[in-house]
Parts: sequence; structure tokens; C-alpha cells
Amino acid sequence: MRMRWQAALALTAVAVVTGCTATVGGSASPVPGQGPVVQAVDACTLLDEAQVDALGYESPGRSMPENKKLRQPPMCLWSSKDDVEPSAILNIGLATDLDFNEYVSGAVKKSEPQRIGGLSWTQYASILESDCVLYTILGAKSFAYVSVSAGKLERSCELAKVTIPQVAAHLPGGQDAPPITPTGPVKTEPGGPLLAVDPCTMLKPDQVAQLKNISPAGEKDNSSTVPNATFCLWDDTDGDDGQKAFEVWLGPSTPVGQWPGAKGVEPTETIDVGGKKWGLFPNMGGLRVTCGATLAITETSSVQVVSGFIGDDTKTCDLVKQGLPLVTANLPG
Repeated sequence: MRMRWQAALALTAVAVVTGCTATVGGSASPVPGQGPVVQAVDACTLLDEAQVDALGYESPGRSMPENKKLRQPPMCLWSSKDDVEPSAILNIGLATDLDFNEYVSGAVKKSEPQRIGGLSWTQYASILESDCVLYTILGAKSFAYVSVSAGKLERSCELAKVTIPQVAAHLPGGQDAPPITPTGPVKTEPGGPLLAVDPCTMLKPDQVAQLKNISPAGEKDNSSTVPNATFCLWDDTDGDDGQKAFEVWLGPSTPVGQWPGAKGVEPTETIDVGGKKWGLFPNMGGLRVTCGATLAITETSSVQVVSGFIGDDTKTCDLVKQGLPLVTANLPG
């Protein structure tokens, strides 16, 4: 089953949102014989493009309209830039006709109200323990929220509290937004021993034959998410369940801690292969069926091996562990 692991690293965000100063284009007039026209709220207007860029997220955000049936206010989702660590999802919501207490529906309050950006914000528990979400009440049936998912609750809350003053500036009663110091690592130019290496040479034909349920021919491609990275994918041959494809990724400008799914996460195990120390990541990126292993080549370059198993959690890392000695033997230098 061909299934690139990075394509599966998606977070499903379900949230709520606020207030009445979101920009709505045009003017609305009632239709004869009907009630007044309700203008749509676009939560993406709670950050402008310059703020989104400085906070380290990709523009444009994904606007999601109100869903009254699900009691979901308008919201907007942004993903962090590829070179920003740790990777995160930002979710901002704006409710203009929704009772706040009905919306949170008994969620546990995680903090006392705190004054940020001229408004009072309170943290509530989220469905996902690593997500940090803070709400501000704007009126009888109007509230806003800022939610960040960055893998760890502490880091998520740090990013949320940096974002809130920027959002508050677009809400009634909010203060002017303070300047933002753009964050993110310095981009590394590709170089070192991986620069001219074909990732499909990381397994020789006789070595591929040792890996059960893996096709003999690998396919090379360039990464669309990791700058300058290339990878080779040997597809699995046992259908949709069972063994997943075997992938070798080369990052000539990717430090070992910068691979998506491993950012900000400590390996659960170190595997020594002839003096080369691989870090193992079961459930890579929060995906139960995916396992990865990373190895530093230089301070600014690294290798990653990814596979997995569907249907038996005890086998998730089996093929990765089996393949590490084979890949290690073919590494340059």
C-alpha cells in the first residue's frame, strides 16, 4: 500500500471562534419577504498576512464556515512553515451567535483568566491533551478562541500566547498588536556527503530481497515538504493492510532533529549500527502505524528511514529495524 508518511501527518482540528470585528466584504440587504441577511464571518481576517508570516505560519489560512448543526463557529487553520520548529497547527475561531457555556459543554478550566492584548483569556481543556486553547468572551453570544497544536502542551501554550496579542488587535476592546520578532531556524544551504547521493542506492537489489513484502524496485522523488530532501520508496506488495512501504530519505540541509514527525520529540530508543547511532520513533508524528529512524550525518544533514505496519502494533518498527544495518552499510563516508 503506497502511503507516504508525510502525507498522513495531518491534524484534524475542531474548534470554536469569536467576535464581531472580522472583516466581511460588501454590503447585505434583506430580501423582500424574508428576514435580515446574516453576513458570513471569516475568521482568517483575525490575522493579517504580515502577522501570519512573522508568527511562522503559511498563508493563506484555511477558512471554515460556521456549522450551526455541529455548533461550530467560523474558524481558520494555518500550518507552520516547513523550516519552523516545532511544526504546529494554529486554529482561530470567532463566534457571533453561540452561547459560550453550551459550546464548551462542561470542559475543565485549566487556568484563571489572564489579561493578554487588552482582553481576558481563559484556558480550557482540549480533546487532545497536547493542544492549548484559550477563549475570550466578547458578548452574550460572542466569543473568540486561539488554539495551537505543537506536539507538547507547554510548547503549544507558548505559541498560543505569542499569537493572542496579534489576534486581540482585530477584536473589539483589543489593544494594538505589538511588533513580532520573526522566528524560525536559519535556512541551511545543502551540502556535505549526501548532496550528490541517489537515495535509491541506499539499498542494493540483494538487500531489498531480504525485506519481506517489499517491491524490488525503488522509486526516487523530491520532497514537497522538506527543503532539498530526496527519498526513495520501495512499495509494499501485501495489499492495503499489513506491511507499509519502505522509505529512505536524504536531507543534505536537514539537521537530524528537523524531520517532520520527529521535531521536538525524543527518540524512544537508540540503535547502534556499527558505531552509527540511529534514533527510533515509533508512532512517528502521532501515527500509530508508522515508525521512523533518523541518523545525523553532519550537524546540518541527516538520513531518515520510515516504514510501518497496519493491523498489528507489535510489528510497527520491525522492518525499520531490519533495514537499518542494510542502509547504514551504503551510507557515504
